[in-house]
Amino acid sequence: MNITELDEWQGVTPELVTDWLLSHGWTQKPTQPNWWLKGDDGFLFDAPTFGQVWFWAYALAAIYADGNVQALLREINPRMRKGVPSQEAITAHGGTWMAAPPLGRNGIVFVNLRVLLDPSWAEWSFWPCDDHGNKVLWPTDANGEML
Repeated sequence: MNITELDEWQGVTPELVTDWLLSHGWTQKPTQPNWWLKGDDGFLFDAPTFGQVWFWAYALAAIYADGNVQALLREINPRMRKGVPSQEAITAHGGTWMAAPPLGRNGIVFVNLRVLLDPSWAEWSFWPCDDHGNKVLWPTDANGEML
């Protein structure tokens, strides 16, 4: 399976991977030619190297997730996004959204954001789901960018 076929791949950015690496003790610094031969554990994860993120994801999964790249992607790219989705995303999905309250409060609720939209939802996290409560892909624009 190609890593880009995993639902958890949607929305992965160089910033998400960088934040995850930094939170796990890595340091960010410019890499030199043949840096891997010097035992340097620094990295520079930017747009040019993002084209090789599949390599990073598989390598990091081998280190941190017993080789399970999907589990690693779930950690790097949580499938609940804080804040009310954009009106474009709400309209494009047109269905039910899974909503999780801020930390410290329990429960998951399913809401129709076209009907139920309130400023108090700003601290909640959301993800689109189908009629059975299964997470589905986030709505995208014509270029495949998440709305």
